[in-house]
Amino acid sequence: MPNSTEFAGLIFGARDWIVVASSLAAIVVVLALWSYLNVGKLTGSKIAAMLCKLAAILALAFCLLEPMQRVERPRPGANVMAIVVDNSKSMQIRPPGEGKSRIERFQPVLPTETQWQARLAQDFDVRRYQFDDSLRAVESFSDVRADGNGSSIADTLSTIRDRFAARPVAGMMLLSDGIATDALESFLAEESPSFPIYPVIYGQEENFRDISILDVAVSMSSFELAPASLEATIDCQGLAGRDIVVRLFDAKGKTLESMTIAGTGGESLRRARMQFRPSDVGTQFVRLRAMLATEDSEQIEAQSTTEVTTVNNSRLLAVDRGGGPFKILYIAGRPNWEFKFLRRALEEDVELELSAIVRIAKKEPKFSFRDRGVETVNPLIAGFSDDEETAEQYDEPVLLTLGEESEQLKSGFPSGEDELFAYHAIVLDDIEASFFSQQQMLLMREFVSSRGGGIMMLGGAESFADGKYQETPLADILPIYLTGNARRQPSVDREQSVRYQLTREGNLEPWLRLRANESDESTRAGQMPSFLTWNQVSDVKPGASVYAHLESGEAELPGLVGQRFGRGRSLALLVGDFWRWSMRRAADDTDDLAQSWRQIARWLTNDAPRRVELAVTAPESTKQPHRLQIQVRNAAYKPLDNASVDITVVQPDQTEVVLKATPDASRPGFYNAEYFCQSDGGYLCRIECTGPDGETLEPRVSGWTAQPSSIEFNRVHTERRLLEQLAQKSGGEVVPIENLDRFVSTLPFRRVPITESRFEPIWHQPWLVLFALGCLCIEWGMRRWKGLP
Repeated sequence: MPNSTEFAGLIFGARDWIVVASSLAAIVVVLALWSYLNVGKLTGSKIAAMLCKLAAILALAFCLLEPMQRVERPRPGANVMAIVVDNSKSMQIRPPGEGKSRIERFQPVLPTETQWQARLAQDFDVRRYQFDDSLRAVESFSDVRADGNGSSIADTLSTIRDRFAARPVAGMMLLSDGIATDALESFLAEESPSFPIYPVIYGQEENFRDISILDVAVSMSSFELAPASLEATIDCQGLAGRDIVVRLFDAKGKTLESMTIAGTGGESLRRARMQFRPSDVGTQFVRLRAMLATEDSEQIEAQSTTEVTTVNNSRLLAVDRGGGPFKILYIAGRPNWEFKFLRRALEEDVELELSAIVRIAKKEPKFSFRDRGVETVNPLIAGFSDDEETAEQYDEPVLLTLGEESEQLKSGFPSGEDELFAYHAIVLDDIEASFFSQQQMLLMREFVSSRGGGIMMLGGAESFADGKYQETPLADILPIYLTGNARRQPSVDREQSVRYQLTREGNLEPWLRLRANESDESTRAGQMPSFLTWNQVSDVKPGASVYAHLESGEAELPGLVGQRFGRGRSLALLVGDFWRWSMRRAADDTDDLAQSWRQIARWLTNDAPRRVELAVTAPESTKQPHRLQIQVRNAAYKPLDNASVDITVVQPDQTEVVLKATPDASRPGFYNAEYFCQSDGGYLCRIECTGPDGETLEPRVSGWTAQPSSIEFNRVHTERRLLEQLAQKSGGEVVPIENLDRFVSTLPFRRVPITESRFEPIWHQPWLVLFALGCLCIEWGMRRWKGLP
């Protein structure tokens, strides 16, 4: 402006009028002063009236100079302003006492033609988005239905930041309840948003009533009556003093277990613990549900008129019972009653396969001075074998093999890793150490420590120290000492009978309990018979657990001892006539011995690794996939590389998806795959592996659950604290929805990336003219009031 003059942000457009305006103002001021000074003594009212007139004269003279002010305003369309609306299912929640849901309360401000959006469009490049588990650009918000799974607020901020990295962003208007399903708090702790965020909120939400299942843990045990245990944490908001009923349903909607939790005290968190027996073996799905006792029903789908939502009242769980068949190798030094009862017990469990080697005759010395003539076959089987070349010789033991693997055991105890490692557990019954070669005992040691199998030695005349296992590799595996300079255990006459009693630690182990409650278990233990065949040992190894004592008078000896050894476990049962437990039992009585054998066998085999194992890692948000990690081993249980791993996933609607796992670059024998779960339900998968030599491994079947639709309802309260933290961290502010129009009108006066200078005429402003007129009116009024001329 060539004819303008600028002073401290003020610009005078009529620079040529400065002298004229100053002169006129000076003349008028002098005349005004003269008129007031000539009317008598100056009083306070006269001075006030005179100052009002002088102010009006100066204001009018100021207008003659055409004053203007330089201001910075956003350049129209140069700065991006994002409007982001939450489209997740939590926006459907209807707060107590409200007639509208959260999204319905936002609906009046969502149309594009609303005043606040039109005002934004005048100064900014307005971009509209809606988000749930991902961010999507939209032309308008007419299709916001609040039906998305998840609220990825942190990911939304990152996406907008990256998308407009080369563009100036003035801010983001966020219309959300603040319930983030991703790591928003971690995001805010690590970095600050690069642009101001203005969360739009509505009034307070109070008196929420809601039941939600927060955490559920399912564990499997060897307790046959109820092998599955469940522990859940349930949050009951606004329901103090109200009872709730927790039910567990199977896949067909039948109630497996139920319990009532009394609403005592003011605690909102309640815990439910229950044991149950899955209806079938293998992987299956159950549903846990919690409802108010007054609204509970046996129907799997229950409705509530008290809670804000029932979506978070249930949780789908995967239960893997079985995973067999588990192979057990039994070796006995002589035919005995123990094998009969053990075999009969394990036959009732389809997941357990027992193969046995029973020695029915010992070998004789190779050099004997008896007259055998030309016969070299063991006399016990002479004349009964069609092939005397393969029949046991007189210097070899006579073995009887039984079970699924009897043909493979014809040559005796396995001598290679490939053969022995195919089993999950080994049971040694009344067999001396000299039956095994040094290599075979070292192989059993590797079977437990490296392969992760279980081994159990039963009592007998040729077991433990009586079987000369001292200073052998098997002595390292056993949880008891077979030799020692001093016996720490009391000495008891071996001719005396003993009572078998569980210790305190044993009573805590599910695989040793045979009754569902403590009183019944105590009664059962008191009815057990005495045992006559038992072994005494020097001491128990450090770290081993004594699960049962053998009681003889005042003396207590170790009866059942277990320990971890490497990747596997070992167990020592120092009773040789455990079969007496099942004698003189009424026909309709529970066969406690059979149940005990099955539970012990399960304990020995449950943790034994399989050649193909699956680990599923659940995602932290609905945008992430389930990560499947498959570990494949060869017959010697070493990592198997270059295998072909195919995964068939059966979705909840029974459709199948085939995946190909890829080798892990950092760990041999591991293969990875990813799977996105789009719908709620249980997912079964079948893993088929083929080795590089063409060997087909036994398929592995497992499963997992996904509930992407309910992740939104883990919390139901509006996260106002998080929204306030988001605004504070970014340099924005929280905007009440009723103040939205007024707030938007202030945005042009806030700091934005790209601005332009504007000259706004002050002399055209109404307030300046009103100021001058006001001063003149006040001066005139005071003169009339005081009677001045």
